[in-house]
Amino acid sequence: MDEDDNNKLQILHVDDDPDIRLLMAGSLSDFGYTVVTAGTVAEALQLAKEISFNLFILDVRLPDGTGIELCQQLRKLQPRAPVVYYSAYADDTSQKKALSICGDAYLRKPISATELEQTIAALLSPEH
Repeated sequence: MDEDDNNKLQILHVDDDPDIRLLMAGSLSDFGYTVVTAGTVAEALQLAKEISFNLFILDVRLPDGTGIELCQQLRKLQPRAPVVYYSAYADDTSQKKALSICGDAYLRKPISATELEQTIAALLSPEH
């Protein structure tokens, strides 16, 4: 591991679809982030207890719960890490409701790499 790896920001990406996890991990790695993935709420919570993350990206629908429930639990473990939801099922009302409960941004699938990168950069900027 070279010195740059120690400076990379860590992102936990949670999605029950292994193909989406693979694509997202590839994109995030290309942007220079270290990516850890999980397929369930339980797996994500276990990882969040073991690793300090700079940002969470959560699918809204997971096999053992919702992204909103997961966000609330992650906030207890790592209160300063921003949370980005993304879902193919999001209408404006669902987005507003989710963000009013917990979370910092909401992206609709499919998301472009540019939109993803800009959202993450804005949330991780020192001004945020």
